[in-house]
Amino acid sequence: MTDDAVRCVGVVGLGRLGRAVVQAGRDQGLRMVTIGRWGEWPLGARGPSVVVDASSPSAQPALLDYCKRQGSALVECVSSLDARQWEALRALADEVPVIRATNLSMGHHLQGEAVRLIGKLLGAAQQVLPEAAVWERHPAMKAHRPSASALHLADIWRETTGHETESIDSQRAGMPVSDHEVLLTWQAESLTVRHSVGSLAAAASGALAAVRWADGRAPGLTDIRTVFDEIIGRV
Repeated sequence: MTDDAVRCVGVVGLGRLGRAVVQAGRDQGLRMVTIGRWGEWPLGARGPSVVVDASSPSAQPALLDYCKRQGSALVECVSSLDARQWEALRALADEVPVIRATNLSMGHHLQGEAVRLIGKLLGAAQQVLPEAAVWERHPAMKAHRPSASALHLADIWRETTGHETESIDSQRAGMPVSDHEVLLTWQAESLTVRHSVGSLAAAASGALAAVRWADGRAPGLTDIRTVFDEIIGRV
């Protein structure tokens, strides 16, 4: 879709990520609406065509009901949903487009693709696989650990090589926003694939890319990887 095709963007949750998405959208000239009470959100032509969920798991029932009634696409950014809640999102995807976007950074996407490529190259060359470990850091306010992004990196290594990572270590301290590393260690050398985020502007940019991708799409469940793959393919 073209940028002006996005009629309106709704943002649920006005924490750090939600505020960053709202500001980035307004800077890009998009009409942004934020949630106060559920009853205050507009339906019909004035309502959002895409909703970005940057809230918490407890908001999901009302949010899914709203997206069904409004026909809004959903960019789901909450990473701490349980299996039942992910299943509810799959059901919603039968009616509207849903993007699973637990990490919104293009850099994280490229980090994951680099780990995937390394695993495939080593496997194809029948080389001895290195010991693999994942480390992640978030500020103290980050509640759950390990992060969804760290688990995603470990999943990529397992899916690509058939081997588990030795450990997934978490640190809760330091500056905003986050660091993620995949450390590969052989007998006499090591390789680190590291990604650092210094501002939530990176995530906000990814969220708006997902918004533009989802607007006007047919119903279905999509991962943010598909969005970034298409963006890279257009370069």
